Amino acid sequence: MKTYHFLPVFLVLLASYIGIHLYAARWLVRSFSLAGPAAQWLKAAFLAAALLAPFAMFLRRQLGDHLLEPLYTAIYVWMGVILIAAFVFFCSDLLALLLRRAGWFRPLPFAAGTLAVLSAIIAWSLYSALRVPPLRQVSVAFKGLPPELEGLKIAQISDMHLDAEWKVRKLAAIIDEINAAKPDLVVFTGDLVDPGVTCGERLKDIAGRIKSRLGVYGALGNHEYYYGLGRAGDCYAHIGIKLLKDSAADAGPLRVIGLGDIHTAHMTRADVEAVLRRYKDGKFTVLLSHQPVFYRAIASAGDYLVLSGHTHRGQIFPFHIFTWLFYRHFYGLYRIGGSAFYVTSGAGTWGPPLRWLAPSEIPLITLKAG
Repeated sequence: MKTYHFLPVFLVLLASYIGIHLYAARWLVRSFSLAGPAAQWLKAAFLAAALLAPFAMFLRRQLGDHLLEPLYTAIYVWMGVILIAAFVFFCSDLLALLLRRAGWFRPLPFAAGTLAVLSAIIAWSLYSALRVPPLRQVSVAFKGLPPELEGLKIAQISDMHLDAEWKVRKLAAIIDEINAAKPDLVVFTGDLVDPGVTCGERLKDIAGRIKSRLGVYGALGNHEYYYGLGRAGDCYAHIGIKLLKDSAADAGPLRVIGLGDIHTAHMTRADVEAVLRRYKDGKFTVLLSHQPVFYRAIASAGDYLVLSGHTHRGQIFPFHIFTWLFYRHFYGLYRIGGSAFYVTSGAGTWGPPLRWLAPSEIPLITLKAG
C-alpha cells in the first residue's frame, strides 16, 4: 500500500503561507512608505496572522467548540483574503514595472487603486461563496437510453464541507431550491461532513426534507475519511442518505454505484475496474466518484454517467491552474466513448469562505436519448 508523508507537505505549505504573508507585508510597507515601528509592527502582525491559521485548524479538530465559531470563521476568511491579496499585489508589481518604464507611475495613487481593486475582489468572492448556488441545467444524451429514463432529472450536491452552523443553514436553502426543481434522484458526491459539524437531529430534519422519487444516495469524499469513516457512515445513516462505499443499489430503473475516495483509500485502476465488474448488470448506471480520476478506465468498462466533485474548480483564482495540473478533468461535462462525466465546482467551500472566478453550483442533470 502506498504511504503518504504529510509532515513534509505540511511544512512546505506552512512555509509558503508564511512567505505570502511576508510578501504582502513588505508590499504594504514599500507602497505606503512605512518606516520604523509602524513597518515592524505591520510585519509582526502579518507573521502572527500566518501562524494563527494552523493553530486554529488544530484547535477546531481537537475541541470543535461552537463558541469559538466566530474566531474560526474570521481566520478562514483571512486565509482567503491573504491569498487573493498576494496575487493582486504580484500583478500590481508587474504593472508598476511597466508603468515606470513608460513614465506614468505615481506610487501613492497606484497603491490606493490596488487596494480598491483588492477590496472589490474580496467583496465579490465573499458574496460568491455565501450565496445559495444556482441550479445549473445540464442535458446529457446517451445512445440507446431506455425510454423510461428520457427526461429523468438528477440533482447533485457536492463538497458542502459542513463544519459550521451557517453552512448547515445554507444546505437547508439548497434543499429548498432542489425540491422546487422536482428531481427524480438526489445524490451527494462526497465531502458533505467535516470536523466541526454536529450530526444531530437538526441536520437530520434538514436532510429529511429532500424530495426524491428514487431516493437519496451518497459517496465518500476525502473529508469523510478525515472526519472518521465510522462516524461519517453513522452520520449519513442518521440523516437518511444511503452511503455507497464500493457498493451499489437499485433506484428504480437505475443502478447507482458509489466508490470510496480513490486517492485517500489508495484505490488503483484495477480496484475501480473490479468494483464496476462486480455490479454490472445491464441497467443504466450512475457512478458516484468524488475524485475525477481513472475516467478512461471507467469508460472502457462500459457506458456510465459519472458524477464527481472535489476540485472546487479551483475555488480561488489562480489555484485553477494548480488544480488543473493535478486533475485534467477539472470542471464541466466530458465525453469518453459512450460514457459521460460531469465534474461540479461544488455547492460549498473548504477553508476560506470565498470563491473567486469559480462560482458554486447545483447541477441538475437531465438524461436525453440521442
